[in-house]
Amino acid sequence: MSKPRSYHERIAACVLSLAVALATVPPVGAAETALGTIQVNGPAFAASGNAEWAQIMGPRPLFAGDRLKTGRDGYLVGDLGAIGVIGLFGNTEVTTATSGDLFVVDVLKGKAAFHLEPGSRMRLTAKGATVVPGTNAADGYVEFDATGTPVVVMEGGALDVKFADGTTKGLSRGERLALTGTAQPEPAPVASAEDDRRATGAASAPPEKVKKKYAGLTPLGWTAVGVAAAAVAGGAAALAGGGGGGGGSNSEAGD
Repeated sequence: MSKPRSYHERIAACVLSLAVALATVPPVGAAETALGTIQVNGPAFAASGNAEWAQIMGPRPLFAGDRLKTGRDGYLVGDLGAIGVIGLFGNTEVTTATSGDLFVVDVLKGKAAFHLEPGSRMRLTAKGATVVPGTNAADGYVEFDATGTPVVVMEGGALDVKFADGTTKGLSRGERLALTGTAQPEPAPVASAEDDRRATGAASAPPEKVKKKYAGLTPLGWTAVGVAAAAVAGGAAALAGGGGGGGGSNSEAGD
C-alpha cells in the first residue's frame, strides 16, 4: 500500500495537474503571437471576439483583440516587455487591437495607468483621442472624471495627445488634459498626503522579484501602475502562502 500523501503533496499534485491541463488547452487567440502577460488580483475578466466574459483566474497571455475589465475590487497588470506596462484599476474596461505594427488600448471607462517606453508601439485611446509616446519614457494614466470625460494625467516624462481633427497637444509631467479637443493642458491637482502615502507604499510594496520583473518602470511609473502591480504582487504572495488571492471569490463583474 502506498504511503498517504501529505496535504502539501496533494496541493502540489493538484497544481501540477492543473498546469498540465491548461497547457493542453489553447487559450483564446492562441493562433496569434502573445504580446505580453496578464496578472490579476481580485475580480478581472477577459473576452475575445464574440465570446462571453470569463474570469481571469491566474496569469495568462495577452493577445491583440482581448477585451479586459476589472470588478470593483479588481486589479490587472499587463506587461508588454519593451513596449511598456498597463495597469487597470477597479471598474475599468478596455479593448485591445493592432493597427499595423501598433498595439492599441482603447479605454472605455474607469482608470488605466501606463508606463510607455521611448518610442513605444503602444497607443492608448479614449473617445477618439490618442496618447502618443515620445523619445523619453512616459508615466501617467487615463481616467474618466465625474462628468464622463476622459482625462490624461502625466506623472513623468512627456508625450503628445492627437485628436481626431488632426490637432496635437503636448503634455508633460505634472499636467493634465481633458480629451475634449478644445481643452488645453493645465496643472494636475496636487496630490494629497494620503495620495502620496499610497503612492509611496505602492512603489515599495512589491517584492524584489516583482520589482525586477517590472524593472523598466521609473519610480514615477510605479506611482502610475504601482497600486495595481502591488495588489497583484500581494495577491500572488497570499496565494503562495495558502491565503487565496489572485482569482478571488468575488465573481461579479462590477458593471
